[in-house]
Amino acid sequence: MSAKPPRYASWTAGKLPLPELQELKRRGEKIVMVTAYDAPSGRLADKAGVDLILVGDSSGMVVHGRESTVSVTLDEIVFMTQWVTRGAKRPIVVADMPFGSYETSDEQAVANAIRLVKDGGADAVKLERGGTSVARAKAIVDAGIPVMGHVGLTPQTATVLGGFKAQGRTAGRAKQLRDDAVALQAAGCFAVVLEAVPSAVARAVTHALGVPTIGIGAGPDTDGQVLVWHDMLGYYEGHAPRFVKRYADLGETIVDALGRYAEDVRTGAFPGEQHTYKMPADELAAFEAGTS
Repeated sequence: MSAKPPRYASWTAGKLPLPELQELKRRGEKIVMVTAYDAPSGRLADKAGVDLILVGDSSGMVVHGRESTVSVTLDEIVFMTQWVTRGAKRPIVVADMPFGSYETSDEQAVANAIRLVKDGGADAVKLERGGTSVARAKAIVDAGIPVMGHVGLTPQTATVLGGFKAQGRTAGRAKQLRDDAVALQAAGCFAVVLEAVPSAVARAVTHALGVPTIGIGAGPDTDGQVLVWHDMLGYYEGHAPRFVKRYADLGETIVDALGRYAEDVRTGAFPGEQHTYKMPADELAAFEAGTS
């Protein structure tokens, strides 16, 4: 495992302070974010030294086997956030606000964000899109909860966008994307995710914002990067976007391990002597005498 960056010396005893993200942008130090959905993943991400963990509604596809993120519920995000925060102690944990949890009104958005923080243990929440989501973001921020914005490809409304396709590829759409990001910053968002947008657009948005940008399929010039846990570790069999870099092939490793386990069970090679418990000889004799 590579060495953790020097900035970790200042916060090894506790949670990464949210204002530190702004400092990382100012100093030109890249921000690292991954998704996670349970306590072991949160613990491993913490141990690896990531800065932020997103409890994403991507769980609908990579964990729950659904076709999209749309049917993920608030209860599910609350539960997964509880699990992740039990494992991750230092990274900032951001909980996704799933589709249907913030669109109706500011009051709905604030109530559900409060639940993610109070019941789930999240440090912050994330919502998608500009437009009405800007007002929702401001209401949540005004309630005292940090908010991360998300523009570009927004999976919750991928159907409206024409599917899981890159966004901002015309001058007009790129300008709208930039304007949405600026509006989310003005609403108080502490960072903005840019997903599946041309690198030139992401670079322009990053320069236009004072808050950090986190890219996923947005090129190298954003202030940080995020990848989905199962995509980067190689145990999701669905379609992987072109922007995914696979850092391990755990799917094959797991299949191999399970196959060897099955073979050992079927041949009697497992469990072996070293895997079994014993009892004192006199106790065994008494037990056998009592059952004869």
